[in-house]
Amino acid sequence: MFFKFLSHHPKSTGVPSTVLIIAFLVIISLLYMGCQKDPIPSAPIVNSPYVFETTGEEFLISALDEIQTITEFAAQSSNIPLSAAGLDSVHSILPSRDNKIIIRAVETDTTYMYGEVTPEGYGAVVTERHTYPKGILLITVRKTHGKPPEKVVTQTLRYITYEDFLNDTTQQSNITEVYGLSSDTIVTHVNRNGVIETYTFRLPVITSITDPQDGSVRITSRYGFGGAVYSEIRDGFDNLVQLRIARGEADGGVITRYQYPDSSWRNVRIIGRADGSVFHEITSGP
Repeated sequence: MFFKFLSHHPKSTGVPSTVLIIAFLVIISLLYMGCQKDPIPSAPIVNSPYVFETTGEEFLISALDEIQTITEFAAQSSNIPLSAAGLDSVHSILPSRDNKIIIRAVETDTTYMYGEVTPEGYGAVVTERHTYPKGILLITVRKTHGKPPEKVVTQTLRYITYEDFLNDTTQQSNITEVYGLSSDTIVTHVNRNGVIETYTFRLPVITSITDPQDGSVRITSRYGFGGAVYSEIRDGFDNLVQLRIARGEADGGVITRYQYPDSSWRNVRIIGRADGSVFHEITSGP
């Protein structure tokens, strides 16, 4: 706001000049206050108990961790039983509890696993986690399958109430597609809220975890090669602990190859079926 002052010689009015100056200053103050904008109210800070992925690295690591979860369970289980009863629908997202295998239960947190076939015809392995971060329910459903040529796809659906879960009304959802290139590069496509984001990692994605009980360190370096994604795990002294190589198949299967410092190896192939069962095949040597 600008004020234009005109220079003039006022005639005597009988009013003391001091009074005029004070009145003028009061008017200027009122005008200035009238020009000020109302302060923008600050949004209240909400301490949300839910922590979802936000960066490309987090989406990549989350997808690879899911692959690790389902293949490790298959490798440790001598037999994953078939469903007791068939699903009402091949593409059902929420089969009944009778068609789910409990693979982990810690106090109130429970993880189920089952198989299904996606609308595109891929055999997917589904994990369903019921957890309570800060005492509040969170149901996370992840569907993982292969896709040609060697991509791995993980769809994540999150629900914050049982009603939303039953009605398939998600709080957050995304689809992450991961594959490796021949030049040590990992490519990650993320479909989040209808927007596709592409992350290209030309350097290894490295994380370090320290065991609070014994202080041991595990450093994981993730990089791409020949279509697959490699996860190299070393200890705090740079000794190789394990190498994991993950890739997808055209029918939806997911293969993880484990290589160890003694040159032994193990291949785990896992795929979901339309009846809710999960098929796995393990080969090893030498």
